[in-house]
Amino acid sequence: MAKACALGIVSALASATLGVEHAYADGPFNFGPFSSSSSSPSPHPPPEAAPSSDTPQEEESSSSKVRNDNPRTTSAGFDPEPLLKGAAALREISSSPNAKKAFELMMKREETKMIQAATKKAEMDALRAQFETERQKVLSEEKQKLSQQQAQNKAQMARYEDELKRKRMQACLYFRN
Repeated sequence: MAKACALGIVSALASATLGVEHAYADGPFNFGPFSSSSSSPSPHPPPEAAPSSDTPQEEESSSSKVRNDNPRTTSAGFDPEPLLKGAAALREISSSPNAKKAFELMMKREETKMIQAATKKAEMDALRAQFETERQKVLSEEKQKLSQQQAQNKAQMARYEDELKRKRMQACLYFRN
């Protein structure tokens, strides 16, 4: 069971590392009724099968390449070549005398990547916690400033009311006399 799991992991890693192909959006973008041109793209007929060649390697590469003129709108763009390369690399690794060491090395690399990802996650969590404490500190400072401002306003209102009461008392005493 562990060997099958390891084989699966190795094949996935091999196909991922060997089959890197980049897609570029250089052509015009025609998307049905939303395209700016009035002519709709006409689907091209599939390429005819190439005459069989003398070497099986050329025959395999020509049969696995599928022409895809509309990669965004069709699913015919699947390229099995990286998958085949990964399977071939896995067979080569499995049949080599150092297969066990190669698998161990791949597992160690994967563990290292997992540890690096966990470390990066821990760093991000620490930064997030630091940001949260800073935010709480700012909020508490603003709350304290607000309470001080409210206390000053309350004291000023009390002084003003006291002054008004004194003036009323003086006015009452003045009119009584």
